[in-house]
Amino acid sequence: MQINPLTRTEQVRRAILQQILTGILRPGQRLLEAKLSKELGVSQATVNAALQDLHNQGVVTKLLNRSTRVNRYTLADIENLFAVRALLEPAAVAAVSAAWSSEAQACLQEQVDQLRRAASTNDLGKLGIADYTFHQEIYRLSGNPFLMQASQAIAAAPLAYILCDHVEALPEDFLAMAEDHQDIVLAIAEGPEAAARVTRKIIEESLNHSRQALQQFSAESRPPELLEAKRVP
Repeated sequence: MQINPLTRTEQVRRAILQQILTGILRPGQRLLEAKLSKELGVSQATVNAALQDLHNQGVVTKLLNRSTRVNRYTLADIENLFAVRALLEPAAVAAVSAAWSSEAQACLQEQVDQLRRAASTNDLGKLGIADYTFHQEIYRLSGNPFLMQASQAIAAAPLAYILCDHVEALPEDFLAMAEDHQDIVLAIAEGPEAAARVTRKIIEESLNHSRQALQQFSAESRPPELLEAKRVP
């Protein structure tokens, strides 16, 4: 299997993603290109290109000639994001399954193994990058350029909990999360229908977890008098 080396822009994009995943950069925080350029040892032009990619993927908001900030997602944002994901990703895995190959299997299995290694050490940064890469690889392996283009708009899906500024909303069992991805690989090998069905089920479960976790945090953040008022018939 041929492995394409990462471009400098891709390396910077992943470095910024890792800072977001590990909480160094928080939702709503302003990103300074000069500061990132110095920290990462690259030109501001490279940082600018990486931030533009992250803007296109919904991870940051980059305003022309102004500022760039890490996006902060709401539960409504996640509902909309997953509504699109539930349409696109089952189609993508079905396409991958229809053209399944040992190369495609090795590519996805590598990301599952990365997820397992990160889960075993509770390394949230590496876990998030592997999760993000796994889903982006599915779209790439579909061979459909329109699916690949559309996937950029929902690339933030694996980062959704972090972008809600609620890292505690992440599933507690990271190893089970890794095994969900293994189930997707096994389903792709089984056939297009199984691939789409299993992927759709896992997306629905992830969305339900998001709803329950974020609604709980929303309730806990309300003033006590509002919570009491809600309890009164």
